[in-house]
Amino acid sequence: MPKFIILALLLLIHAAAALHASQQIMPASEVAPGMQGYGLSVFQGDSIERFEVKIIGTLKNFLPKKDIFLAELQGERLRHTGVIAGMSGSPIYIDGKLIGALAYGFQFSKDPICGITPIEQMLEIEKTVTATRGAAAAQSAAATGPAGNTPARFDPFSAPPNPLLGGDNRAGPAAGSSAAGGAPLSRLRIPLTFSGCSPAVLERYGSFFDRLGLVSLSGGASSGAKTVRPDDPTLQPGSAVAAQLVRGDLSLAATGTLTYRDGDRVLAFGHPFLQFGPVDFPMTAAEIVTVLPNVSSSFKISNTTDFMGSIRGDHTNGIFGVIGAQPKMVPMEISLKLPNLPGQKFSYEMIRHKMLSPVLTAITALNSLSEAGNTVSDQTLKVRGSVEIDGTPPVNIENMFTGPASTTEFLQQVIMTMQYLYGNVYGPADVRRIEFNFEVSEGLPRASVAGVQVDSDELFPGDTVVVDVTLDPFVTAEYHERFTIVAPRTDVETRLFLLVGSGAYITRAEFQLSPGRFLYKNIEELVGLINKARKNNYLYVKAFTMDRGLVLGGKEMPELPGSVWSMLKSRKFSGVTLPLNDKTVAEFAKPTDYVLNGFRVIQLTLKPKP
Repeated sequence: MPKFIILALLLLIHAAAALHASQQIMPASEVAPGMQGYGLSVFQGDSIERFEVKIIGTLKNFLPKKDIFLAELQGERLRHTGVIAGMSGSPIYIDGKLIGALAYGFQFSKDPICGITPIEQMLEIEKTVTATRGAAAAQSAAATGPAGNTPARFDPFSAPPNPLLGGDNRAGPAAGSSAAGGAPLSRLRIPLTFSGCSPAVLERYGSFFDRLGLVSLSGGASSGAKTVRPDDPTLQPGSAVAAQLVRGDLSLAATGTLTYRDGDRVLAFGHPFLQFGPVDFPMTAAEIVTVLPNVSSSFKISNTTDFMGSIRGDHTNGIFGVIGAQPKMVPMEISLKLPNLPGQKFSYEMIRHKMLSPVLTAITALNSLSEAGNTVSDQTLKVRGSVEIDGTPPVNIENMFTGPASTTEFLQQVIMTMQYLYGNVYGPADVRRIEFNFEVSEGLPRASVAGVQVDSDELFPGDTVVVDVTLDPFVTAEYHERFTIVAPRTDVETRLFLLVGSGAYITRAEFQLSPGRFLYKNIEELVGLINKARKNNYLYVKAFTMDRGLVLGGKEMPELPGSVWSMLKSRKFSGVTLPLNDKTVAEFAKPTDYVLNGFRVIQLTLKPKP
């Protein structure tokens, strides 16, 4: 046998033996104050280095029914930097036996005092996550079943609540207790590296991730990284490991340290990443570029490298991953057309998560739009796109925005749409692919509805009325658009209303008059409502009469006799009813070259034929 093959086999055997030896565990009951030990972590490159540790004591019931060890890190490096963000998960050994993972620290501490999560608690993660995943799957299956007579309502002006977007910081770091003097012992912040990232993304969303216990940093990622094999012995306790949220032309990855490995199963961090329970996030290796000392909290600056597998659990005691597993991602393709410049294309993949995916969709869109170099000034943004969903028609996105807030307005629409898809009561929707095509141009093409005239204010059934709408584009001459409406049949004298204006005004009036039209009983009906959204650059004319109707079980019931209407509206009637106060006679939508503003209401008299 060639010598190099024999040498390679010996190295593999040695590495496997070292890995096995490193997994001897010391029970928490045997850990005592004054014990000396050591930890493993990467401080530069991918070389695992040793640092010394002295046990101070045990904090009982630090988290509900969970203890942690308190220890002091020793050595000149850590005395200078303190406990470093990115060391989360660094395995700690006493007499060669693993006791747990470095996971907690004090901000502004003069001495490098840390908290260690016992390994016995971390070993429970896989079992807990597996049980939780099964319960969640059963609940999801029940939620997507027949909904009966309990429809949900789509609000075109606000999204379902998302705790991550709330203003109460509930998503911020919550793990920790107060030590002597009131200084909080909190989980170590995790460096979240943005690579291929526009500064506009960090400026807008950095504080969002900071609230989640992460440190948002600019960094790098290897484009030609290989895939780690499940039997690769180089991935050992102490190696740098990252949880990735987005990959491709933009990478978002949170870096910590691997604590424990058993074949293709690994544990890391020693505290939650985002505490989402069962997840499916890409797991990568990482190289540490440097450690940046900081008065508040020092942190590692890193590059993500080789793909490792999938993180399957995000638990109070750490994260659990499987080497070689392939996470299910949502591919995103974005094209950008700029004036007098070649078009650009961007490719991304993002995780599937009901709370994070809406924000990540907006981040990738903003990252692409930032290449226009003009996201806060006088520009016009046209977008066409689609969100492909398994089992339903796609969501079609088409709109036009203009002015300094054009990018912000588009991002708000995207976040709202994605929150409905992921956060509705019958979902989350199985999003398969997202595509956006942007066309960016200079200028502010705006116009207002300056006036509306009709050629008659009294009509009989079958009569026609011409609606003359005056549009004022501000920088050019006014012009007119005309529409013809045929008067409907009526047996009594009534009023015919004309709503003329931009899409937002028409939709708001309709939502206030007849909220029952915005009910849905499944994801397909929700997609239908989203696809009916009116556009900013269209002129709308809607003619309607007032009606005494109801929406019952998602079905419109117009023109009800008074007695029937009263019975169905009664509390004694079993069923969900919402008023239907308008009956549409006709609606017209005409595209313009402008983002429209303004609204007019015309009231006509409709009489029965003599």
